[in-house]
Amino acid sequence: MASIRLFLTLTLISIIVLVTFLSSLRGYQESMIEAERLFDLQLLEHVKLLSLAKPAVTATSANEVFEELMLPDQGDLNLSAEMVIAYQIFSENGRLLSRSVIAPFTAMGPFEVGYRDVNFNGYRWRLLVIRDLEEQQWLMAAQRYDVRYELAESVILQSVTPTVLSIPIAAILIWFIVGYGLRPISLLAKEVRSREASDLSRVQLDGVPRELTPLTQSTNDLLRRLQSSFSREKRFAADAAHELRTPISTLKVQVHNLLAELDRPSATAEELRQGVDAMGHLVEQILVLNRTAPDQYMVQFLPVDLYELVKDVVSAEFEQVLQREQVFELDGSTAVVSGDATALRSLVQNLLSNASKYTPVGGAIRMNVREVDQQVQLVVEDSGPGIPQSHHERVFDRFYRLDGDRNASGVSGSGLGLAIVKHIVEMHGGDITLSASEALGGLCVTIMFNASANDSASQHNNKVIA
Repeated sequence: MASIRLFLTLTLISIIVLVTFLSSLRGYQESMIEAERLFDLQLLEHVKLLSLAKPAVTATSANEVFEELMLPDQGDLNLSAEMVIAYQIFSENGRLLSRSVIAPFTAMGPFEVGYRDVNFNGYRWRLLVIRDLEEQQWLMAAQRYDVRYELAESVILQSVTPTVLSIPIAAILIWFIVGYGLRPISLLAKEVRSREASDLSRVQLDGVPRELTPLTQSTNDLLRRLQSSFSREKRFAADAAHELRTPISTLKVQVHNLLAELDRPSATAEELRQGVDAMGHLVEQILVLNRTAPDQYMVQFLPVDLYELVKDVVSAEFEQVLQREQVFELDGSTAVVSGDATALRSLVQNLLSNASKYTPVGGAIRMNVREVDQQVQLVVEDSGPGIPQSHHERVFDRFYRLDGDRNASGVSGSGLGLAIVKHIVEMHGGDITLSASEALGGLCVTIMFNASANDSASQHNNKVIA
C-alpha cells in the first residue's frame, strides 16, 4: 500500500460506485415495472375514450383524442398518436366499423376481453380488448412496445445520469476530506523530521485524534529511551575522559622521568614511550569522535572563516612539520562556512597530522582553501605513498589501517583519523573524496562545504610557504 490516502479514496469510490450501480439496477427494474403499469393504464384510458365515441367516429377525430393523452414532452422521439396507438372498433358480429391509420383491416387480436401481446406491421404491440355491451361493439387499442421502452428508459436515464456524473465530484471531495483526516499524521511526521538530531524532547501536538494517540505515545516513549541511552553514553564519555586521561598522563610523566634517568635509554624503554603516546592519542581520538556526534551535543552552526581556522591549526601543529623537515604550503582566501569551529578544527588537525605522518622526511604538504561555485573547497595534498583506489572507501572505517604502519614512519596510528574527518564532514553536510595528487604524487583529500549565506567578508588571496 503505497499511499493510505489513495487507498482510502479508491476504496470509498469503489464502494460508492458498486452501491450506486446496484441501487440503479434495482431502481431500473422497479421503474420499468411501474412504467408498464402506467402505460397499461394509459391504454385503458384510450379504450374508454373510444367507448364514448359514436360508431361513426372518424379516424381523424379519434387521433385528436389520443393526442390529448400523449405525454407532454417526448424528447427526440417526435411520435404522434398515429404512430404509437392503433385502434379498431368492431360490431358485435365482427364487422370493422372504424380503425386508425396504422391499424390493420383485420382484428389486431382475438375477441377476448383483457390485455395481451400481439404482432402486426412488423412490431410487438401491447393490446387491450374491451366489449361495449351498451353499444354492442368490440373496442381494441394497441401500443408499440419499442416506443414504450424508449419513453420509459429516457425518463429513467434522466434520473440516473446526475447520480453517475456526481461520482467524479464525490471522488474529488473524498480525496480532500481523506487528506484533511490524515493531516495529523503529516503534522507528526513534520514535527519529528524538523528536529535536530540532538532534540529528543517529547512530541506535543494539539488536538491529536484518538486513533493517533498510541502512535504519539509510542514515539515519545522511544524518544525517552533514546534520551536515557544517550545520557548514559555522555556520562561514559565524561568518565572516560577523566579516568583514562589521568593515568595516561601519569604514565607519560613516569616514562619521561625513566628515560631521563637512563644514560643510554634502551630500545624497550623507547618502545614503551611510543606505546604510551599511542595509547594517549587513541584515547583522545575516541573522545573526539564521541564529542562530535550530533546526538551528543547541541549543534549550533555559526559562520566560520575556514581559511583563518586552517592558519590557526597550522600555527599550532607546525612543530610536527618542522621536526620532519617537510615543506609546507598554504594557499587560499577568505572562505566562510556554516559550522562548528571546534569540530572543524579537529578535522583540520587530523588531516594535517595524517599528511605529516605519512609524508617522508623532507617531503611536501600543500593545503588550499577557496570558494568554488558557491561552495568552499578544502584540499590537502602530500608527497607520501598515497592510498590505492581500491582502499579509498575502507580507510574511512573506524580502526581500519592500510597494511598496518606501512610507511615505517615511526609514529603509530589509531585508525580513527579519517573516520573522524568523514564524520565531521557529513555532520556539516559536505562531501569528501580521495584521489592521487597530480602535483605531489601522494594522497589528495578534497572536501566540499556549502558556503555560508552570511559570508559578506571581502576576498583576499593569501599564500603561506614554510
